[in-house]
Amino acid sequence: MSAAPKSPAPLSAAAFGERLARLDPGKRVAVAFSGGPDSLALLILAAQWAKKSKHRHVVALTVDHGLRAEAAVEARTCARMAKSLGVPHRTLRWQGPKPASGLQAAARGARYALLGAACRANQIDSLLVAHHMEDQAETFLLRLARGSGVDGLAGMAFVRQLEGVGGGQPLRLLRPLLDVPRAALRAVVTRAGLQAIQDPSNNNLRFDRVKARQLLADLSVLGVSPQRLADTAGHMGRARQALDTATTGWLHAHATLYSTGHIEAQVSALLDVPDEIALRVLAEMLKHVGARAYPPRFDALSGLWAALLDGSLARARTLNGCKLQLCGDQLLVIREAAAAMKAEPVSVKRAQPVLWDGRFIVTLKRRPKGAGSLVVRALGMEGLRALASLAPEAPLAPKAALPALPALWEGDKLVAAPHFGTIDPDYVLKAEIRRHGLFAGS
Repeated sequence: MSAAPKSPAPLSAAAFGERLARLDPGKRVAVAFSGGPDSLALLILAAQWAKKSKHRHVVALTVDHGLRAEAAVEARTCARMAKSLGVPHRTLRWQGPKPASGLQAAARGARYALLGAACRANQIDSLLVAHHMEDQAETFLLRLARGSGVDGLAGMAFVRQLEGVGGGQPLRLLRPLLDVPRAALRAVVTRAGLQAIQDPSNNNLRFDRVKARQLLADLSVLGVSPQRLADTAGHMGRARQALDTATTGWLHAHATLYSTGHIEAQVSALLDVPDEIALRVLAEMLKHVGARAYPPRFDALSGLWAALLDGSLARARTLNGCKLQLCGDQLLVIREAAAAMKAEPVSVKRAQPVLWDGRFIVTLKRRPKGAGSLVVRALGMEGLRALASLAPEAPLAPKAALPALPALWEGDKLVAAPHFGTIDPDYVLKAEIRRHGLFAGS
């Protein structure tokens, strides 16, 4: 008679501390806490980590999406559990109307926006989330089903940057449990004698992730385990890192990001590299200039590359919020004026940097007493017409890039356009292009 399988050992506080130390979390961390078994295990371990030093601080953040009647009760339960662990707790609520379609994606976006804003307001260094080995394996399967390439199959990373808001630095999102089996986390909760919240949606086959979880069990007969899939995702991650290094090298050598936010890239040099690197170069430029977290769809990106290869990119075209045009051997990637005009105006206060259009960190250096409400929005054709009468010196940039530049407005009155020099000496606005992604070190 075969022996019963041993219960998994809980992840120890020491092992968790070592994992977290490798990710350099800083002294002040937050835990995204839903009250489920995984996030509860993470909070238990983070609380133990914080108690080992008086200089460490941890806070639990729970997001109430307002989508289920039980959510408010669960948030209060989260608060009680956090208190029992000696951890301060905050509930963040998703306010306003909810979309009729794409609800899951919208809820995820709202969740990270709320968590990010709370972390920045409380000077948190890192946000910890409880993704574990099985989550990584499920992600691999889901992306495999979508036909993802190297980047998608690399799965989730241990460290990711959440884009900054209000001109602040990006927030570091850490996944210290990504190589830990789910069972070892459930054992942490059992050892602590706590009862986690059980979300019924985790067993609802309407959701693709639940189907992937079921498929993992079926694949085990072939020896395809969560560990194997997570390892494969790790291999793909290393391949992605090598490709990113090659792409970064090309960008630094053959592309220039100007202070006006547009990029000029050498076409002849681009035609000399393998297709994969060329596609990544194009994607990175379109992401940066277009202020997008993701590149365009692959078919659109490959169509652009094909047009460069066969020389048919004679006319300017738009893609990913960008305008692309050739100027001799240079490919110009310019922020599309119509896209910049749609960017939300940002209110500014003196000496407080803010991020506008995902591209410029702007800081109001001077304003006169009694000035009205000041906002940063696109210069647009209206602003260019106002500047025409002042005849300032225009920046060295393609004409198409000028309407998408930031400008300071007091109502309908243009009072500052930082790339054009001083309009009114009583109003001084500084604008710095934000470098991120593979352009961060250039």
